[in-house]
Amino acid sequence: METENQRGLAFWYELRDLLTGAAFPLMLQIILSVTFIGMTSALIQSQDIALSLVMLFIGEFFLAGAYVIFGRQNGITSVRKILNHTKQVEVGSKDKQAQFGTGEYAVYKGFLIAFISCVPYIIFQIIQCAAPNSFCWFMLQYAFGWAAIPLTFAQGISPWLNLLFVLFPMAVHGITYIVAAHREWDRLQSANERRESASKK
Repeated sequence: METENQRGLAFWYELRDLLTGAAFPLMLQIILSVTFIGMTSALIQSQDIALSLVMLFIGEFFLAGAYVIFGRQNGITSVRKILNHTKQVEVGSKDKQAQFGTGEYAVYKGFLIAFISCVPYIIFQIIQCAAPNSFCWFMLQYAFGWAAIPLTFAQGISPWLNLLFVLFPMAVHGITYIVAAHREWDRLQSANERRESASKK
């Protein structure tokens, strides 16, 4: 029973850490959709296709930049947690997050964090595809335009294909997370080697 309770507690700690990592990317995608990409929707209605494409490109570019920044930060933080937790366990700390290894680096987390940040969009898009309504369409245009708007330029495209756009932030965040984590690990290892070398002298 105690082991099951520990597993359950570890799961909730890990889930909380993943949700924390996904919170800021979610806020940024909504902000960018309301601003740059949201303007695209208005420009499409006014038939200014050229300017709407430019605004959409700018919005998508900033979105990618945001996921690069958060992917890098999440990757670096995950590696530092490994070392911090190891030190805490070695000194006999009772901290549950250290004992469970909550938030520590794992390749899949780089993609999962980004996927979690896209869950609200996925929900609205599925509802809109299954039962089209003005509320969902409004939310998709002005809160998740980064994924809902691009295919509106093409005629006869199934709205279900919009769900493929979640692969964009997942790839950007996941790759950046992995690269940043490995670079941080190498940096910390090099720093430790220099300290050990200096202490021997």
